Amino acid sequence: MKRWLCRGVLAAAIALPALSGTQIPAFAQSAQEQRGREHQGIKGVWDVRITVVQCGTGKAILTGRAMLMYIDGGMLTSVGDNFLHSASLGTWRHIRGRNYTAVDRFFVFNADDSFAGTQETTRDIELSSSADEYTATVTFEFFDPADQLIRSGCATSTATRLE
Repeated sequence: MKRWLCRGVLAAAIALPALSGTQIPAFAQSAQEQRGREHQGIKGVWDVRITVVQCGTGKAILTGRAMLMYIDGGMLTSVGDNFLHSASLGTWRHIRGRNYTAVDRFFVFNADDSFAGTQETTRDIELSSSADEYTATVTFEFFDPADQLIRSGCATSTATRLE
Protein backbone atom coordinates (compact mmCIF):
# COMPACT_ATOMS: atom_id res chain seq x y z
CA MET A 1 0.00 0.00 0.00
CA LYS A 2 2.79 2.40 0.94
CA ARG A 3 4.66 1.69 -2.32
CA TRP A 4 1.51 2.27 -4.38
CA LEU A 5 0.88 5.56 -2.58
CA CYS A 6 4.46 6.76 -3.17
CA ARG A 7 4.24 5.88 -6.88
CA GLY A 8 0.92 7.72 -7.13
CA VAL A 9 2.31 10.85 -5.50
CA LEU A 10 5.38 10.77 -7.76
CA ALA A 11 3.25 10.30 -10.88
CA ALA A 12 1.01 13.18 -9.84
CA ALA A 13 3.98 15.44 -9.18
CA ILE A 14 5.24 14.76 -12.69
CA ALA A 15 1.92 14.76 -14.54
CA LEU A 16 -0.03 17.63 -12.93
CA PRO A 17 2.19 20.50 -14.08
CA ALA A 18 2.19 19.09 -17.62
CA LEU A 19 -1.59 18.64 -17.68
CA SER A 20 -2.27 22.08 -16.19
CA GLY A 21 -0.19 23.81 -18.84
CA THR A 22 2.34 25.06 -16.29
CA GLN A 23 5.71 25.44 -17.92
CA ILE A 24 9.07 26.58 -16.69
CA PRO A 25 10.70 28.68 -19.38
CA ALA A 26 13.83 27.13 -20.88
CA PHE A 27 15.92 30.18 -19.98
CA ALA A 28 14.80 29.90 -16.35
CA GLN A 29 15.77 26.24 -16.26
CA SER A 30 19.12 27.12 -17.77
CA ALA A 31 19.72 29.88 -15.22
CA GLN A 32 18.69 27.55 -12.40
CA GLU A 33 21.01 24.83 -13.69
CA GLN A 34 23.82 27.38 -14.00
CA ARG A 35 23.41 28.53 -10.39
CA GLY A 36 23.37 24.89 -9.31
CA ARG A 37 26.65 24.15 -11.11
CA GLU A 38 28.29 27.25 -9.66
CA HIS A 39 27.11 26.25 -6.20
CA GLN A 40 28.45 22.71 -6.52
CA GLY A 41 31.84 24.07 -7.60
CA ILE A 42 34.20 21.38 -8.77
CA LYS A 43 32.18 18.47 -7.39
CA GLY A 44 31.15 16.05 -10.13
CA VAL A 45 32.61 14.00 -12.97
CA TRP A 46 34.95 15.55 -15.52
CA ASP A 47 36.33 14.50 -18.92
CA VAL A 48 39.95 15.66 -18.78
CA ARG A 49 42.45 16.18 -21.64
CA ILE A 50 46.05 16.12 -20.41
CA THR A 51 49.14 17.42 -22.18
CA VAL A 52 52.50 16.52 -20.64
CA VAL A 53 54.89 19.39 -21.33
CA GLN A 54 58.54 20.26 -20.84
CA CYS A 55 58.57 22.18 -17.57
CA GLY A 56 60.86 24.97 -18.75
CA THR A 57 59.41 25.60 -22.19
CA GLY A 58 55.83 24.32 -22.10
CA LYS A 59 56.50 22.35 -25.28
CA ALA A 60 54.05 19.44 -25.60
CA ILE A 61 55.53 15.96 -25.18
CA LEU A 62 52.46 13.72 -25.20
CA THR A 63 48.73 13.79 -24.59
CA GLY A 64 46.28 11.65 -22.67
CA ARG A 65 42.81 11.52 -21.28
CA ALA A 66 41.20 10.74 -17.93
CA MET A 67 37.89 10.81 -16.11
CA LEU A 68 38.09 12.50 -12.71
CA MET A 69 35.44 12.52 -10.03
CA TYR A 70 35.59 15.20 -7.35
CA ILE A 71 33.47 13.92 -4.48
CA ASP A 72 31.73 15.94 -1.77
CA GLY A 73 33.93 16.08 1.32
CA GLY A 74 37.19 16.56 -0.60
CA MET A 75 37.81 13.10 -2.07
CA LEU A 76 39.02 12.48 -5.61
CA THR A 77 39.26 9.44 -7.84
CA SER A 78 40.25 9.06 -11.48
CA VAL A 79 40.67 6.56 -14.27
CA GLY A 80 43.10 7.27 -17.10
CA ASP A 81 43.54 5.98 -20.62
CA ASN A 82 46.89 4.38 -19.82
CA PHE A 83 46.68 0.66 -19.03
CA LEU A 84 50.08 0.83 -17.27
CA HIS A 85 48.66 2.59 -14.23
CA SER A 86 45.85 1.99 -11.78
CA ALA A 87 42.93 4.19 -10.94
CA SER A 88 43.94 6.99 -8.59
CA LEU A 89 42.79 8.13 -5.19
CA GLY A 90 43.32 11.55 -3.69
CA THR A 91 41.94 14.70 -2.15
CA TRP A 92 40.90 18.16 -3.30
CA ARG A 93 40.13 21.44 -1.59
CA HIS A 94 38.68 24.82 -2.45
CA ILE A 95 41.23 27.64 -2.29
CA ARG A 96 39.06 30.71 -3.04
CA GLY A 97 36.64 31.86 -5.72
CA ARG A 98 36.94 29.48 -8.67
CA ASN A 99 40.35 28.08 -7.60
CA TYR A 100 40.95 24.57 -6.29
CA THR A 101 43.88 22.27 -5.66
CA ALA A 102 43.96 18.49 -5.89
CA VAL A 103 46.51 15.77 -5.18
CA ASP A 104 46.13 12.12 -6.16
CA ARG A 105 48.31 9.03 -6.36
CA PHE A 106 48.23 5.88 -8.47
CA PHE A 107 50.27 2.73 -9.02
CA VAL A 108 52.44 2.43 -12.14
CA PHE A 109 53.30 -0.87 -13.82
CA ASN A 110 55.90 -2.01 -16.33
CA ALA A 111 54.85 -3.59 -19.64
CA ASP A 112 55.50 -7.05 -18.10
CA ASP A 113 52.93 -6.24 -15.35
CA SER A 114 55.57 -5.84 -12.64
CA PHE A 115 55.24 -2.99 -10.16
CA ALA A 116 57.21 0.09 -11.29
CA GLY A 117 56.26 2.51 -8.50
CA THR A 118 53.76 5.29 -7.84
CA GLN A 119 53.00 8.66 -9.29
CA GLU A 120 51.70 11.64 -7.33
CA THR A 121 49.93 14.35 -9.30
CA THR A 122 49.19 17.87 -8.04
CA ARG A 123 46.71 20.08 -9.89
CA ASP A 124 46.12 23.82 -9.50
CA ILE A 125 42.66 24.24 -10.99
CA GLU A 126 40.69 27.26 -12.19
CA LEU A 127 37.00 26.63 -12.77
CA SER A 128 35.39 28.61 -15.62
CA SER A 129 32.73 31.21 -14.83
CA SER A 130 30.10 28.83 -16.25
CA ALA A 131 31.39 26.04 -13.95
CA ASP A 132 31.23 23.66 -16.92
CA GLU A 133 34.97 23.66 -17.72
CA TYR A 134 38.29 24.05 -16.00
CA THR A 135 41.95 24.46 -16.80
CA ALA A 136 44.78 23.21 -14.61
CA THR A 137 48.52 23.39 -14.30
CA VAL A 138 49.87 20.05 -13.19
CA THR A 139 53.05 18.75 -11.62
CA PHE A 140 53.81 15.10 -11.09
CA GLU A 141 56.41 13.05 -9.29
CA PHE A 142 57.29 9.43 -10.04
CA PHE A 143 58.55 7.24 -7.17
CA ASP A 144 60.19 3.82 -7.54
CA PRO A 145 58.97 0.78 -5.52
CA ALA A 146 61.15 1.91 -2.57
CA ASP A 147 59.41 5.34 -2.65
CA GLN A 148 62.51 7.13 -3.93
CA LEU A 149 61.81 10.08 -6.23
CA ILE A 150 62.97 9.15 -9.73
CA ARG A 151 61.67 12.03 -11.84
CA SER A 152 59.19 14.87 -11.91
CA GLY A 153 57.37 16.64 -14.68
CA CYS A 154 54.75 19.15 -15.75
CA ALA A 155 51.48 19.09 -17.62
CA THR A 156 48.46 21.19 -18.46
CA SER A 157 44.89 20.00 -18.64
CA THR A 158 41.47 21.13 -19.75
CA ALA A 159 38.27 19.52 -18.53
CA THR A 160 34.59 19.48 -19.36
CA ARG A 161 31.93 18.58 -16.82
CA LEU A 162 29.90 15.49 -17.67
CA GLU A 163 26.17 15.95 -17.28
